[in-house]
Amino acid sequence: MEWLANNESSLSAIAAIIAIIAGVAVVARLIWTRMPGDVKRPAFLSDWRNVGLVLLGVLALILMAVLALGPDSSEPAKDTNSAATGKPSVAVLPLNNISDDPEQAYLADGIAEDVITLLSRNPRFFVIARNSSFTYRGQAVDVRKVGEELGVRYVVEGSLRKIGERLRVTIQLIDTANGQHLWAEQYDRPFAEIYDLQDEITNGIAVALGDEIFQAEIARANSTSTDNLDAWGLMMRANQALSNWNQGSSTKAVTLFRAAVDLDPDYALAKAGLARTLCWRAANQWGDKPGEDIAKAYLLGEEALQVAPNDPLVLFGVGACYGLTGRSQEGVRLLKRALAKQPNFAMALGALGFSLALNDKSAQGLPYGQKALQLAPQSPYVYLYESWRSIGLLELDRFEEAEQSALRALESNDGWVWTWIYLAVAHAGQGDIEGAKQALYSASKRDSSFSLNYLREATAVIYTNKGKNLLALLEPIWPEDLLATSED
Repeated sequence: MEWLANNESSLSAIAAIIAIIAGVAVVARLIWTRMPGDVKRPAFLSDWRNVGLVLLGVLALILMAVLALGPDSSEPAKDTNSAATGKPSVAVLPLNNISDDPEQAYLADGIAEDVITLLSRNPRFFVIARNSSFTYRGQAVDVRKVGEELGVRYVVEGSLRKIGERLRVTIQLIDTANGQHLWAEQYDRPFAEIYDLQDEITNGIAVALGDEIFQAEIARANSTSTDNLDAWGLMMRANQALSNWNQGSSTKAVTLFRAAVDLDPDYALAKAGLARTLCWRAANQWGDKPGEDIAKAYLLGEEALQVAPNDPLVLFGVGACYGLTGRSQEGVRLLKRALAKQPNFAMALGALGFSLALNDKSAQGLPYGQKALQLAPQSPYVYLYESWRSIGLLELDRFEEAEQSALRALESNDGWVWTWIYLAVAHAGQGDIEGAKQALYSASKRDSSFSLNYLREATAVIYTNKGKNLLALLEPIWPEDLLATSED
């Protein structure tokens, strides 16, 4: 059967030709048998040859049926990285019910099935269908063998145990290439309100797995030489650069995204990533011609949406670009569409909250930012989520809360200049002028181009209100020595 599967295309063509020849011969035989007796019939249509042709046709049809019912060609190839997309493939195995109560098996299956469904909504991954991964139910599996048989790069396995009135679910993510455990988590919850509990555990697992697989792919790309990277690997490296947002990392991301587009001109996801990066660079006044960068980003965004109008990652990338550079309503609409297709997309949630805050709709935006933090508390983008939440709180004059968000963002990553700016505004709003000045000095150390003029130009691009609330608090207290140093 394996040989048949490996030679399916050739055998199908041969079988079809044989069946056609046999069919034509049989039809010819039937016609000749009905001809007048004085017409001489060809020897090849004698009775024994006719029987042979019928048998040949039957054998051809059987061969075609075997091929049709054989291994599903829609399953991923043994190469765990699709040549077309490079997307990593994942199999979620059924959870082992190790409870004393065998009735809990339905819950174990339900959680695994829901994780498969939620991961399948993430276009970064190719997720094996339940019918394939659940064939390993009750088996002591070797994940390397599972990886080979299903053609997957990652396997998710785990167990469920009910202990009294508590439920414990253990999950682990394994790289099938080397058997290495990449991530493991244990969820220990009260058993009461079982349906809400199932949703909480399922969503938590799916979001965590999505982040961990994404980070594993970034690590894989970084361990491969640039010359050997495909478009997917180049995009992974670009995303890794964006996780630490500054002028240098954004320049690197632009180079990598462009290389991915050069390799695959129809790669919508790379175009959307490049569009977002160019827009954000322009908003930060990085680069010689921000206006041209924005125009190029808009063109890339339109091309990406034409190729993949329903991909949530593409919708996010283009929406995050538009929402930051003057096409705010369209950006918000695209981000909401992304979330309609992938509700637990933390980055899109954070970006939507930020976009709404920049457009005088902070009260609407705060719940989105809060949900992003709840879904992905360990994400490398936590500093962005907290900073974006901080600006929403600042626009509502909730300065003390904004300060706490900014401080949490700095604990995660203190290299982003805007977090220091938001912290300065929070201090100024509370009357702490010295604290505000110190935050501004810290901002200047993170970005050599930082100045009051920089802030005015950037906020004019980013904010619908041109940053009037922010500037009203900072301009009167701007340090003279910093002003002179920055603008000379």
